[in-house]
Amino acid sequence: MAGEERMRELARDRRSRRTGRLAALAVLALTPLALAGCAGFQVFGLGQSQECASWVDYLTEDRMADDADVVAVVTDVTSAGTERLMGFDANAYTVTVADAVTGDVEPGEEMRVVSTADTCAAHPYGEGDPMLGGATLRLYLVQDGDVLRTLTPFAGVVVEED
Repeated sequence: MAGEERMRELARDRRSRRTGRLAALAVLALTPLALAGCAGFQVFGLGQSQECASWVDYLTEDRMADDADVVAVVTDVTSAGTERLMGFDANAYTVTVADAVTGDVEPGEEMRVVSTADTCAAHPYGEGDPMLGGATLRLYLVQDGDVLRTLTPFAGVVVEED
């Protein structure tokens, strides 16, 4: 009898160890997936990915103008949905050109502009989208494929004094 009891106890221990190993393997296998979902990056091709750019630091409006394809003073900034830009749904706006400084735009023309977002920040538009900073804006824009966008998340929008 004692031998049978010992055999049952050993069998239970083996099952318990096997179950524990399987549980540990499951935790190890699922941990990267959980981290990928929380951190916003890919692990083993799973989860989300995002692009992070290294942005030029523009110290003056002259430097912004040098790199811009279009410089225009605009009014009537109206939300126009979003545009996929660098793996992120960036804010898009329709604006009316009040003064065409450089580029292929005319006063009175309406154009669609995408506000470049900082896709690696916890808050892609920091303390707010710069396109919503004032009634009259001077925009420094680059052509990015079919999209006109602000130079960087930090440069390309200057509020004009009214």
